[in-house]
Amino acid sequence: MGKLFQSLFLAVTVFIQLKSNGAVVEAGDTLLLGSSLTGNQTIISKNGTFELGFFSPNGNNWYIGIWYAQLPEKTSVWVANRETPARNRSGVLKLSREGNLILFDAEGASLWSVNTTNKASRAVILDSGNFVVMRNGNKSETFRQSFDNPVDTWLPGMVVGGERKLVSWKNSLDPALGLFSLHTNLSGAKQFVLTWNNSVQYWESGAWDGKILSGIPEL
Repeated sequence: MGKLFQSLFLAVTVFIQLKSNGAVVEAGDTLLLGSSLTGNQTIISKNGTFELGFFSPNGNNWYIGIWYAQLPEKTSVWVANRETPARNRSGVLKLSREGNLILFDAEGASLWSVNTTNKASRAVILDSGNFVVMRNGNKSETFRQSFDNPVDTWLPGMVVGGERKLVSWKNSLDPALGLFSLHTNLSGAKQFVLTWNNSVQYWESGAWDGKILSGIPEL
């Protein structure tokens, strides 16, 4: 009985310490003020489709990303810190008491952040796969969202055009900026183009006539 009580006391103590450090996620799809993600902790959209947390394509560099929760092979659709990975081990993604979303490496250095002029109160992974930083009120207000910063995947509801473009991974083990991109034609024509190395255009969709893209009418 003494050992059981000692074990129970230790477990409760650890839980309280994690709570005080913001290491416990309060809700399945939400980070609240002061809470954080680290290690294999994740949040999952209410419909169970998308999951957000740390992942490592090569076992050395760690990233905050979103992937399909139900697929046996991890298939990412968005990466926050594609150019600034945490080295060797995962870091901590924290929604600070000041309302800023910050990614730290294991040594405490800031790798990536979302700073808002208005204090955010939560960060939520939506059923659409969009990760939004919001403030509660009479009407929830979104300050920042992952859909505004696409990586290499175009999800339903995401807008691509202008400054928003899709850029491939560097290779299958490195989500850093690659050589291939999909974006709207910078000359002003209402069409999409694929380019290599930001210079060589090798495909175009054809102009949009209000109903179809002329080069791919089947879409």
